[in-house]
Amino acid sequence: MDRKDVAIVINTCPKYMYLLESHFGLLRRYGEACKWPVYLATEYPFTEKLQLLCMKYNIIYLPLEVKDADFLESRLAAMHALPPEIKYVLPLQEDFLIERPGLGIKDLESALTIFDSDKHVASLRLMPCPGSSEKVYYEKQSQWQILQSNDLLFSYQATLWRRPVYTTYINSILSHVKTYFSELLKNDEKPNKDIWNSYAITTNPAETYIGMSLIQTLYPSMIHLCYARKGAWANAVYMCPWPYRPTAVVRGVLEPWAQELIRREGFNLQMNAYAYKTS
Repeated sequence: MDRKDVAIVINTCPKYMYLLESHFGLLRRYGEACKWPVYLATEYPFTEKLQLLCMKYNIIYLPLEVKDADFLESRLAAMHALPPEIKYVLPLQEDFLIERPGLGIKDLESALTIFDSDKHVASLRLMPCPGSSEKVYYEKQSQWQILQSNDLLFSYQATLWRRPVYTTYINSILSHVKTYFSELLKNDEKPNKDIWNSYAITTNPAETYIGMSLIQTLYPSMIHLCYARKGAWANAVYMCPWPYRPTAVVRGVLEPWAQELIRREGFNLQMNAYAYKTS
C-alpha cells in the first residue's frame, strides 16, 4: 500500500481548518497501513502552525489560488495541481472522519488491481451506502457491485477515481451548474460568493442523478463500482474498505457525535479552532 501513483486529496477552506488535526490524526491512527501520499488542497496560507501540522502527519500542502477556492472550483484546481505521476485519486472532505480500526487493505489493493487491469472502470466507491440498486457483481466472488444508471455517484466521499475521468467530470459539473445558476439570475445581477457556494453545495449535482446522467454522456462505455454492503443493519456501512462516518458538519455546525468522537480520541477542538482563526 505504498504506491505513489494514487493520492488522497482533502479539500478544505479557512472556516473548517479546525477539523484538520482530528481528520489527519484519525487517518494516521486507523489508516496507518495506507501509505498513499496525502494532499491538503486549500487557499489557506502555509503558516507556521499549518506547516507544523503537515509535518506531524506527513501531509503535502497543495496551495490554491483564492480565485479557485469555491466549493467546486477548488476540487478542479486540486486535480490540476497534483503532480503528473498521480493516476488515481481518493477525494475526501475534512469532516469525513475515520473513527475505528479496520481499513480494508486487501480491498484497497483489489480496487487498484481493477483500475490497472480494466480501463472501463472509472470509479470504485469504498463505502457501500447507498449501494448498487440491482446488486449486479463486477465478477464472481467479487466484493464489488456495478452501479446502475439510477444509482448515485460519490465524488467527495471515499470513492477512488481515475484522475483524468474525475477531472473532466468535475469540470463538466462546474460548467453545468454555472449555466443553470446564471439562468436563475437577472441580467443585472452578479452572484455573491456565499450564495454561489451555498447553491453548489445544496444542489450537489456531482452526487445526484444530474451527475450520473452527465458522466454517462461523457464516458458511455465506462462503469462505476461500489463495495457490496454486508447487511441491512445500520453499522454494516463500517464493514467496508474505508470505515468512516460522513458529514460531521451540517449547515456549518459540528454535529454532537463528532464533537464527542474528536474529544474521545484526544483532539482539542477549541485549540484547533483558535490556531486557525482568520478574523
